[in-house]
Amino acid sequence: MTLLSGFLLACKAGGAEAGEDSGAGESAFSALPAGLGGDSVALAQAAIDRGLIEKYLKDNGIKGTEQTPTGLFYTVLEKGKGAAVQKGHTVKVHYTGKLLDGTVFDSSVERGEPLEFPIGMGRVIPGWDEGIPLFAIGGKGTLYIPSALAYGSRGFPGSIPANSVLIFDIEVIDAFDPAIAESKAKVESEAKIQAYLQEKGLKASKTESGLYYVVESPGAGNKPTAGQTVSVHYTGKFTDGSEFDSSVKRGEPLSFPLGQGRVIKGWDEGLTYFAKGGKGILIIPPHLGYGSAARGPIPANSVLVFDVEMVEIK
Repeated sequence: MTLLSGFLLACKAGGAEAGEDSGAGESAFSALPAGLGGDSVALAQAAIDRGLIEKYLKDNGIKGTEQTPTGLFYTVLEKGKGAAVQKGHTVKVHYTGKLLDGTVFDSSVERGEPLEFPIGMGRVIPGWDEGIPLFAIGGKGTLYIPSALAYGSRGFPGSIPANSVLIFDIEVIDAFDPAIAESKAKVESEAKIQAYLQEKGLKASKTESGLYYVVESPGAGNKPTAGQTVSVHYTGKFTDGSEFDSSVKRGEPLSFPLGQGRVIKGWDEGLTYFAKGGKGILIIPPHLGYGSAARGPIPANSVLVFDVEMVEIK
């Protein structure tokens, strides 16, 4: 878990909401005014942070740094040649986060996976929401973020002390309008599903949501409803036949409450078509799976195929 996304999840767990469908947590700093006004403590800390940043830049011979009205400092190494990052866009960013003493507290580069999030929606610290749009796709640079635009007087337990200035070396890997991307992905995934059905000779039913399912055996008794706990054996595959997960091989079915968002949407919907002992196939388009986000062995915008067996319903 990254610090940036980890802080978000911690807020989400506390029940706060930022008004987004994603359920993103509202950061402790999202309500900060544009200026610090007459808050003497905040003004004093801002002055300290500015002094620390300016000293760091001077001591390290860093030139060409600019400053925004909020106190954010940034250096552009490469502006980027792609589209400009705009509020509401989903961005993918590689970063290495450091304290002023050089201590690295987090790095997507070391993990080999960029952080993906909607810009300007309070899903990350304010210094990121402000700083990332200063770069286009392909842009590289450094953000020097005062504590008020980071984790403030709370810090981040175990990693970032209170009132810390943070330094982020960043690279904007991609940025896109999620609505346009989802629309395009739906068209492409539908074509892929139709090709798969034809190749395998399957006659599948399609729901209003876009889920495809094949009932090979309906099972006996009542079908499960939201709130019931189901135990399911499954094998997950891509349309090319390669497997990415299998409870069958582990010898233990997956148990979870149905319809509670504990699994992907395609499962919450698709498993309602099978009673105990039922078997079949779920063919799940990206918007009912993991969408534009890559998850472990699953690439972004993947069509997922699951062979499923309803083992138990409680």
